[in-house]
Amino acid sequence: MANVFSQKNLLPDTTGFCYGDSAVIELKQTFEKNASTEWRGKSIGIIYNTKKIKVKNQLEKYYVKVVSGKTTYLDSTVVKMYAKPKLFLRDTTFCKGKPLTLDAKNPGMLYFWSTGETTQRIKVENSATYWVKITNSGCTVSDTAKIKIMPGAITGISNDVSFCLSEENKVLSVKVNPGTKVLWNTGSTSPSITVTGDGTYWIRSDSKNCGQQTDSIKVKLKACDCEMIIPNSFTPNEDNRNDYFYPVLQCEYSYFKMTIMDKWDNIVFSTNSINGKWDGRFKGNLCPEETYIYHIESIEKGSDKKTPRKGKITLFR
Repeated sequence: MANVFSQKNLLPDTTGFCYGDSAVIELKQTFEKNASTEWRGKSIGIIYNTKKIKVKNQLEKYYVKVVSGKTTYLDSTVVKMYAKPKLFLRDTTFCKGKPLTLDAKNPGMLYFWSTGETTQRIKVENSATYWVKITNSGCTVSDTAKIKIMPGAITGISNDVSFCLSEENKVLSVKVNPGTKVLWNTGSTSPSITVTGDGTYWIRSDSKNCGQQTDSIKVKLKACDCEMIIPNSFTPNEDNRNDYFYPVLQCEYSYFKMTIMDKWDNIVFSTNSINGKWDGRFKGNLCPEETYIYHIESIEKGSDKKTPRKGKITLFR
């Protein structure tokens, strides 16, 4: 004779479904090959030898009996139908720098996002496909949204920047996308402005795709320990006095480049060596007495900031 006992974990005490969905109760356990099953319920009568049944959309209790070998298992579950949450996430394209919040709505329910968050709303900062599942007492729905982030109307502005007091060109520059108008707090409508002192500078952009946005940057002027001593003239007349043009360096640099150009912007000398010196010649020929323009770019060791320097150097014979 078979032993009979209750097996409470065959089915959950309550099984929730959404109104309108196909409601199926299923046994997940593994039994002997010749095991028999018997389902009972007011709306279904008796159903034999199946591990799952489709149930009616109504509140009802269903019973199951499984005979496996010499053991009989008994269990039951109450099926409840719940209103299906209304969920609609929209595919969205938005501009970088403008906040975007995805809202699953349906307050008070359980939420699970593809990001792992469990709140009703999440903030989105990257282009990706996002999904959310929300549950109303066992009734679960999900939806997906493709989010694409476009570059902002302007790029190139950072949180803060510092310039050496001795730098001749203290310039803030941004890249302006086509169709965008900009306005600095200095009144300039150009992509670049020259810094005149410490403080916070803001730029307002206005474009069709991104609307109006405001970005700011904090500028600090400082006396730099690694200033270069750069002469404004030299005399390459081979008298062993002031025959070469070169900056006197007070620090070590991981990057260095010096370029000399004439008044027509032709490059007459260029070097990446911190020991490089211009002898006043171009391709072995003497350069004429006139004023030349130097461009020096350098990065101090231990830093990642490239410092540009520009000035004039006069050649005398």
